[in-house]
Amino acid sequence: MVMKKFFDRNNFVLAKQDGKQKKQSVIVMAAVIVFFILSAFTFMNFLYCLSDCIGSIVCSSADVALKDALRSCPIFLSFFLTLSGLMVAHTFYRNESPVILHKKAKKHAIIGIVLGALIIVYVIVMRIAGKYLSLVEGAPSPIYPLDSVLYALLFIVLGVLVMLFLKKDAVSQLFCGPSRAPLQKKGRVVRSVFRTFWLLIALYGFCGFFYSFFIVDFSIGYVPYSIAMLLVSFVACLTLAVWELFYNNLTAEKRKEFTLPLALISLGVSVAVTVFYFLALKGNLDGPSNVGFGLLPVAFSASVNFATLIVVIAPLIVSVTALIRGLSRKKHK
Repeated sequence: MVMKKFFDRNNFVLAKQDGKQKKQSVIVMAAVIVFFILSAFTFMNFLYCLSDCIGSIVCSSADVALKDALRSCPIFLSFFLTLSGLMVAHTFYRNESPVILHKKAKKHAIIGIVLGALIIVYVIVMRIAGKYLSLVEGAPSPIYPLDSVLYALLFIVLGVLVMLFLKKDAVSQLFCGPSRAPLQKKGRVVRSVFRTFWLLIALYGFCGFFYSFFIVDFSIGYVPYSIAMLLVSFVACLTLAVWELFYNNLTAEKRKEFTLPLALISLGVSVAVTVFYFLALKGNLDGPSNVGFGLLPVAFSASVNFATLIVVIAPLIVSVTALIRGLSRKKHK
């Protein structure tokens, strides 16, 4: 009965929109999901290249690490390039006001265009300088660094299209998708930092869950470790999905009503997964390493998998924060 109440279509913003608004809202939400997935994979590539550079410093020398970093620069930049696309999509998704929409979307679109151009120029210069023996060296992908150039070109085109759309929208008001109240200025910096950290954890968790099916050791002795890591990773990205895609699509009245119940459910799931995680490890905090769970490669440079522990804790922090907010709203009500 409670779940049926949660998923009543009349609770969502979409139910109160006309046909054009619904279509735009669905397109924007799909764009957010697509860019989130792309950001997750480019983030993982970023981390693995960073791990290689750190490994070169530890095992080889600073010169080798610098050479690896220079060669991998397009991969590092590709993550921030993709993130700019996610920010553009999310700005349309939030749609706080026409002024904020145009200001933020334009800013992130320009960042994407500049980063894309920088990647292309960098690859050309490195090729001319002989640092890249070919535009298709074949590592880490079969057509690297050409794939980075093509990826950058795609985002430059997307950035230009967004700029043209914003210019036309400023006159004709073409976009009328989901409209939400502007974020409060009080504590905006703190919220921005926390949301960025939360996003990175969710990206981490999504890729960890996806890659785990290919890299985790599911042999008999490691089954508890493997299941624990799958759950931890899944909950890390599920938490973001629930609060960002489900909760934020509720009407303003229903968000106030459902904050506390959702917080309690979120907290219960997070606590259950956390308890299972530590029970599965049986005091062996190096468990994720033993099953080959390469979520965040930097974690393997320490005796304890701090990176994995952060992913375990993040959903708890989000859930507790939501619980406090829900209790506060109930008190004021």
